[in-house]
Amino acid sequence: MCPRRPTVLVLDGDYDNTLSIADELTADLGATIIGAGTTNHSRLLRSTYCDVGRVVPPPDDPAYDEALASVIAADRPDIVLPVGYESMAAVQRIRSSVPDAVSLCVPPRDGFYAAADKETTLRRGRQLGLDTPADYSDVVADLDADGRPDVSEVLPFPVFCKARRENGHATTAPATSPDEFWETYDRIARAAPDGEVLVQEYIDNDGVTYGCGLCRLDNEIELVVTHEELRSVPRHGGSGTSLRIGRGADLEAQARALLEAFDWNGIALVEFKQRADGSFVLMEINPKFWASYALASRHGYRFASTIVAHELDLDVTYPIGTPATSGEMVFPLRELQFVLSNRRSESVRELAATLLTSSAEWDVDRDDLGAWLTPPTTLVRQLPGVETGTSRWHRYTGDAPNDDRSESQSPYRPILMDGQS
Repeated sequence: MCPRRPTVLVLDGDYDNTLSIADELTADLGATIIGAGTTNHSRLLRSTYCDVGRVVPPPDDPAYDEALASVIAADRPDIVLPVGYESMAAVQRIRSSVPDAVSLCVPPRDGFYAAADKETTLRRGRQLGLDTPADYSDVVADLDADGRPDVSEVLPFPVFCKARRENGHATTAPATSPDEFWETYDRIARAAPDGEVLVQEYIDNDGVTYGCGLCRLDNEIELVVTHEELRSVPRHGGSGTSLRIGRGADLEAQARALLEAFDWNGIALVEFKQRADGSFVLMEINPKFWASYALASRHGYRFASTIVAHELDLDVTYPIGTPATSGEMVFPLRELQFVLSNRRSESVRELAATLLTSSAEWDVDRDDLGAWLTPPTTLVRQLPGVETGTSRWHRYTGDAPNDDRSESQSPYRPILMDGQS
């Protein structure tokens, strides 16, 4: 049992959902939060709930793994909590070098990479008797090899294109007509890991995506919540910006069975669409904390606290929080950023009307406005004089091999926690 305030290294501090996680861990467990972000202006590092900030390269930078291992070695947190997919993948890669005293709550390696492969996920779902979208990927591959003849008589438009493997970004788009198909396909292929694209039946009965968030620990589901994603950015298959908690016994049963088939450990979001006849169709597994996590946390589904308390054997009462059966939330800053970036296709007036007439609460924490109103890191990194995690790491390490580096060359100095000397 951990006898003191737990120290949690929360990764992906550029993301706004890390603010909800840090708030939750502080309120429920009195945790000391070490936040990792890509600049000193990352949202989590500006938060009132962050006790220590660490600036590291982005998770898709080749230097990230080594920098993360250096932070863990210097700070020796009780537990490391990856939030996004790329940091979760990085923890998978370095897990054998993480000190035994530092806890991790991640899926088995094979299960994690299988879930990140959407084709494997759907195949496993079909083996369990779950409904999945009709797939035309092999047909398209043959057409591509044949010089890309006319697809109008071959594919039932509209169709949906998505990257086969998870890469931490929304890499999806519908193709509504034969004229735009190959352009859409190529755009997704350029952004997709390994260039592999799935072409599927387009299911968009009411535009709603259903998400089932689960936490599976020691082969048992400890916490589950279902939500309806009413609006997202991008509009097809992106991050939720208007959501509500719903009842979903059937979805939860399907999601449980799927995670059990992967021998899952930790957190995941299983996504579904609904056909016009009311039946649900499995879409994918997101092997990470989802972008709209604030809705669950604010309404008593305290996944992060449950994971930390369980892994560190903390003396707490379960369930942590009081799960609500209903609740709605909008994410205005995420919507605003998307609308301003897509002014030709999006209406600022419609956005304002939606936000002003909605009765749902906002995800913004008024007690942490400095962090919430911090501009996106993609913008901050372009400002003159801003030191990034990549520049900081290379400035300290240069090209010297690991064995030739002195302790003074590390960009991270150890911090002392309660009970350490």
